[in-house]
Amino acid sequence: MATEAPRLAVDRLTVAFGGLKALDEVSFEVGKGAFLSIIGPNGAGKSTLVQTISGFVRPTAGSLRLEGRPLAGLSSDAIAALGVARTFQTSRVFPALSVGDSVAVGTQRRLIGGGRTEVAFNALSEPIAALLGLPRYRRREAECRARAEEVMQLFGDRLWPRRDQPAHSLSYANRRRLDIARALIAEPDLLLLDEPTAGMNPTESRELADVLAGLRARFPDITIIMIEHKLDVVRRLADRTIVMG
Repeated sequence: MATEAPRLAVDRLTVAFGGLKALDEVSFEVGKGAFLSIIGPNGAGKSTLVQTISGFVRPTAGSLRLEGRPLAGLSSDAIAALGVARTFQTSRVFPALSVGDSVAVGTQRRLIGGGRTEVAFNALSEPIAALLGLPRYRRREAECRARAEEVMQLFGDRLWPRRDQPAHSLSYANRRRLDIARALIAEPDLLLLDEPTAGMNPTESRELADVLAGLRARFPDITIIMIEHKLDVVRRLADRTIVMG
């Protein structure tokens, strides 16, 4: 009987910047629906690992496989299309957009297709379809808007009541929530969270941990890899923990 490939397999992954090795033969596997936490001191290479998995950094050696498919050499856009979404260590919002539109940005790949989704539009046909209001485009746009509303409501009164407000008006903690919502909206198979509770007070951290626990219950097939320094959050959420030093 064939054995199901792990959701993500990292084998002897090495990243060197000149003479400095940010990652030195890192290996691990994580399965479908698992929650893996990565801890360790600053400078251990945790964020570099996330950057490499998501295609923002090219590995020097070793391999990355998503359900058996090699990721090394693919662009970050191509990796995202295969079902990998991430947040960043520092919050990133589009200050000129509303909260709702900032979250909806994450539906763009689903709207035009590619990767896991049938290609519907390209860079040329999408603006034409939008301008003409073609039925196929309107249907996909309505689906994406509904998905954005659903995801924002997962965060209770932190995002949904503020959907029409400018994204730059959000508190720091709510910007972190917006980052996670924008990643979730793409319906990823693999979600990479880079210090999601950074800058949050204990109450905010517990609230976000509750949200992440709820996400696991609602979307049990999503694999989550989380970099986190707060051990109470790690103990609450993680099935397994890797220490990088």
